[in-house]
Amino acid sequence: MNSEKKFIPLSGTFIDAIACDIPSNNWTPDVWEREFARYNEIGIDEAYIIRVGWQDSSCYKSEVMKTTLYNDTDMVQLLLDLGAKYNVGIYLGMFDTCKFWLLNDWENEIAVNLDLIDELMARYGNHPAFKGWYMSHEGSMEHHQTRIWKPLCNKIRSFDKVRPIMVSPRYAGPKYDPRCVIPPDVHAKHFDYILNEMEGLINIYAPMDGHVHFNQLESYMSVTAELMQKYGAEFWTNLETFDRDMPWHFPPIEWAKFRHKLEVAQKYVSKVISFEVPHFMSPDSIYSSAGCLYNTYKNYLKKMQN
Repeated sequence: MNSEKKFIPLSGTFIDAIACDIPSNNWTPDVWEREFARYNEIGIDEAYIIRVGWQDSSCYKSEVMKTTLYNDTDMVQLLLDLGAKYNVGIYLGMFDTCKFWLLNDWENEIAVNLDLIDELMARYGNHPAFKGWYMSHEGSMEHHQTRIWKPLCNKIRSFDKVRPIMVSPRYAGPKYDPRCVIPPDVHAKHFDYILNEMEGLINIYAPMDGHVHFNQLESYMSVTAELMQKYGAEFWTNLETFDRDMPWHFPPIEWAKFRHKLEVAQKYVSKVISFEVPHFMSPDSIYSSAGCLYNTYKNYLKKMQN
């Protein structure tokens, strides 16, 4: 738990480099460079490629993922090169087939990702901006994601004992499935199981904060912080900068909601990251209100750091 009084700003962002449930910004390399230059303005020092492949799309033409759709520009290489230029560490995500694991067919999901890890290392393993790994298979207990995480993390740890591994599971509150709300005390039991199962393999847990009501968030963070201390894991927060309360998916979040979540997290976490700045806070986003959110946060940040 954070006992320091020093303000913890937003300092990391996911990057949704292929379209999933968020429309593509369709940025060209020059726009991506403009984006990374802005990260230096507001103190973002890490970026996490949330997945290098999803369904039948991938960030580059991959011999392992064999997707029909892939970027003309190798997005992983582009982001690593920009990370090196602007001192932003890059974490590499996995391939979410959105097929096997949702059927609890872990073996096939694991198999393709074990091969992917080898491909990522062969292509990017020596890049100076490659700073960590991200387990892309998010979720909560219903999909037993540790069945996927554990063999992938063991594979990584067999040759890479230095780069951290991060996950971003959810607080399965009322905005996730109102028919089966997992309250904080049961959430604590679930996370106790996960942390025990993954002890020594996963370094960082950054739960997404958007599936609970705003007045409930501290209750979930409090019990999670205690468990992180118990297992010696880093506790970050994934401050979702999109708004789950709107009747359509997904606009940039209202500033008051952003500020509330950021201020609640101060007491508990060591780092604040977001899903995600390019779509929901960037002046170059497809959403015009994202630039307004960026400017509002930038002014708030100056005030908090003075």
